[in-house]
Amino acid sequence: MNRFKNFDKYVKDAMLSWHCPGVALAVVKGDKVLHQNVYGLRDVENHLPMTEDTRFAMASVTKSFTAMSVALLADEGKLEWDKPVREYMPEFILNDPYVTQHVTVRDMLSHRTGLPRHDFSAWRLDVSRDEFIKRMRYLKFNATFREKFQYNNLMYIASAYLVEKIAGQKWEDFVQERIFSPLRMEASNFKPHPPQEGQVNALGYRVDRDNEGGARDLIGMPFGLYTEISPGAAGALFSTLADLTQWLKVHVNNGRAGNLQLISPDNLKQMHLPQTIRPGGGFYEALLGNTIFTYGMGWFVEPYKGFTLVHHGGNLEGHSLIIGFVPQERIGVIALTNIAMLPLRDVLLYEGIDRALNLPDRNWNTKFHEMFDPIIIGEAKAKQTAADEKLSDAPPTHPLNTYSGTFATDGYPDFAVRTKGEGLQACTVGSLDWSELRHYHYDVFEWHIADFNFWIKVRFLVNDNGDVDSVSIPIEPEIENLIFTRKRPELTDDLIAELVGIYDPPVDGVEFTITAHKGKIYAAQTGNPPKELIPYKLSDNLVGFKMDRSRLDFLRENDVINRLVWKSFSMTLEAPKKE
Repeated sequence: MNRFKNFDKYVKDAMLSWHCPGVALAVVKGDKVLHQNVYGLRDVENHLPMTEDTRFAMASVTKSFTAMSVALLADEGKLEWDKPVREYMPEFILNDPYVTQHVTVRDMLSHRTGLPRHDFSAWRLDVSRDEFIKRMRYLKFNATFREKFQYNNLMYIASAYLVEKIAGQKWEDFVQERIFSPLRMEASNFKPHPPQEGQVNALGYRVDRDNEGGARDLIGMPFGLYTEISPGAAGALFSTLADLTQWLKVHVNNGRAGNLQLISPDNLKQMHLPQTIRPGGGFYEALLGNTIFTYGMGWFVEPYKGFTLVHHGGNLEGHSLIIGFVPQERIGVIALTNIAMLPLRDVLLYEGIDRALNLPDRNWNTKFHEMFDPIIIGEAKAKQTAADEKLSDAPPTHPLNTYSGTFATDGYPDFAVRTKGEGLQACTVGSLDWSELRHYHYDVFEWHIADFNFWIKVRFLVNDNGDVDSVSIPIEPEIENLIFTRKRPELTDDLIAELVGIYDPPVDGVEFTITAHKGKIYAAQTGNPPKELIPYKLSDNLVGFKMDRSRLDFLRENDVINRLVWKSFSMTLEAPKKE
């Protein structure tokens, strides 16, 4: 019986049920293609059809290529899976000294370092890998070393940097030279722009839903916002059905594609072996009937109906895709879709595997709908819940313009707020674009993360003087909210020169002498050594500094700084500037 005779109809029906515009699909056994076809549209607005050479943003499928780049160096004896990575890159310093000294490349590639995701520390950030490696020392841990599986994109960025250090060339060039070229993956690269003329990309979409979870329309997703580190070695791959079929052959044929032995069977197997236990039970047991889930290196690994299933998926820019294979039977599936965060790719993986292995029909599409439809409804209702919990008659404690400014915390891009019309906008500088920051209640605002169409609550904090000086953001869900503190104002040379001078308070024998050296401001009270002043506020009529537990506010009138107000916990003195 040909289990793929009616597969085209099954795929089209499943696409319709998930509102997916386009699919590219292949099922192979060894060098034989059991089923291959494309469906629907790569570009909805222009009604352009999906083709077999359409490129997809492969997202976290990239991780299998990053792991392979490390394995190729292991094949050459240039690194060892279980040697501390600091022996290869001593500049790799993390927030936990023990992990810094002991973490191995196996730990990094199998998501067991104890570091949570911290995705927004890198998201769309255009800095070099070596600069980002320096920032990683500030990122907080939430688990002990090798305690548990925690998916982490940043360790794949660090692994690419490790390859660069050892190989002496850019990671992207290494992959091109050692993987893409030997496998003749001519449409694959790490940029939205295709490597050859005439090659096209699939555009990505998400489903716009009403408050009950019902589908209303397809919305185009932001596309091509790629930098060296984001998504980088964690998710920057673009590829096609044809190229990925070559990649799949390597994994089902002991590291060989045709006459090419790309990688040794031993080091290929290292990537396919379980390295870290993933949480099982609950939802996934109900969905898959399985209680054992693991991760290898660049691949998820799980038992499946008496076989071993190795797979990895990805979600990015309105693309959701997966590659999976059963090594013992040399069977593999490639399922590429241009719809965001929906499990159609998984439906097609499991359905394709079952048909290729001639396993009993489970109608995976129905099963996934039974499990995911309530989740979709729950996500939609969450927006209404947030609206219901908003307190009425709870205005912000300050005028909106006082929330504007730039706030910083170690390891993350700055958080900036600006006025826009009658409201506010926020962004992470050099990362997430400006988007709406709407008032919720009191000093709590909702920040729209437009790339993902969700809102997160941020809370502005005031200091003892009532000034808005920081903001609490749940930017990494696995740790406590990060506190971004208002950045010090930047003072021009002209302003610094204007501050310098002697200020005379109404106390006999006391003067304040203000000096400057290399862009820093110092204050000395008569009979005492000078101390550095830390700027905290800059406005049209005030330049404010802090010193110990005192404040020194320089007041400007008619564009001239003419007096100083010194405030301590027990005294306030005004000191006119001497002519």
